[in-house]
Amino acid sequence: MTQVEAIGRIIKAHTISDAWYRGLNVIWNHGHVITDERGSQIQEFLNLMIVIEDPYTDRIPKDISWNEERLEEYAKQLITGENAQDFEYTYGQRLRNWNGEVDQIAYVIEKLKNNKTSRRATAVTWIPDIDTVVDEVPCMIIDDFKVRGGKVHLTTVFRSHDFAGAYPANLYGLSKLLEYVAEKVGVLPGKITTVSISAHVYDHDWDKIEDIVKGVQ
Repeated sequence: MTQVEAIGRIIKAHTISDAWYRGLNVIWNHGHVITDERGSQIQEFLNLMIVIEDPYTDRIPKDISWNEERLEEYAKQLITGENAQDFEYTYGQRLRNWNGEVDQIAYVIEKLKNNKTSRRATAVTWIPDIDTVVDEVPCMIIDDFKVRGGKVHLTTVFRSHDFAGAYPANLYGLSKLLEYVAEKVGVLPGKITTVSISAHVYDHDWDKIEDIVKGVQ
């Protein structure tokens, strides 16, 4: 398979679990092996887009190592911006205290309260003067919220996405964040769409993912 063949797929999934298993299937069966800039081998599929119709049921795939308590803690960090474990950064910090100055989620909520058709309710995590000179940079880059049809929908862009290890946790947290925004805006939570520019599986997960993909086919 050539590199160009592993670009572009749209999946319409029912739940987070459905999205994960179907995404893994695409990466595993249609991806391309590369060595990344850190020397790790990954199986990669470029530009994988998944629309999740119902991100609020069947949120935890049975084959992941994360338990509900750990997922809840991850979601709390995302929503509140807390960094109790003193990581170099968290998504929550970037969203709730961007560059030490701006609470972007508060901005999103206020924007959508004032204008339900706004196209400006967007939050970013990339800080150029920091992330162009450090090694640990955000994978999730953009969270965009739109109210349409009485529901607020979330589209999230990942520049790099560890699909085996991170996707279910990312989506669990994002579903909780979407519920939080929806409640504050006064509308129902809607769909989540993820755009994973580099959707990949690291070589240390290959055996596990091969067994999972074979098991769901």
